Amino acid sequence: MHKATVGALLAASVLAGGVVLASPAQAAGSCVGPIKNDFNVTIPGPRPDLTFYIKNCANVIDNEVTGYSLTSWGPIDPQGRLEDKRFTSFVITTRIEAREGVPAPFNKDKVITSKSCDLTALVNKHVEFVGREDDFEDPVSRCVAPAATFDNNLWWSADSTITYDIEGDSQGTITQQVNGSPLLN
Repeated sequence: MHKATVGALLAASVLAGGVVLASPAQAAGSCVGPIKNDFNVTIPGPRPDLTFYIKNCANVIDNEVTGYSLTSWGPIDPQGRLEDKRFTSFVITTRIEAREGVPAPFNKDKVITSKSCDLTALVNKHVEFVGREDDFEDPVSRCVAPAATFDNNLWWSADSTITYDIEGDSQGTITQQVNGSPLLN
């Protein structure tokens, strides 16, 4: 897939997001918004640098809160040794979080459930990859946290952290925090 195609697919998914309100019997979600997180990874040597795009989504369906993170990436400049190993590890941890009361800076999120997904093999195999939200049979770049019981007294979101170690850079593990989904109540 060409860089222009990845850019067009990612640009097509950019819509305005916000707070979603719904009763627990209804389906409500925060996945209507844009991919809100992107970060660049500089890889030493003749391997291409990459841009990663992370979309965190939370949903309330039938009195349960579900959440996932969808990862896509592509080369900043698709030149160099594309087949070379880029990462010794690339792990995303997706969390379903809740906070009490009306959202405010002093109300802290509490982790309710979480799951870590190892994407190292996938990221090393593909220099360019577009995660598809509709690919429910084989969600290879989607990390799904275990569901939580909905409580309408809390504000809910999905959040994630990526930890990665670049092959041959001698820096060790790097942690990348990304923005969470819009809040649900």
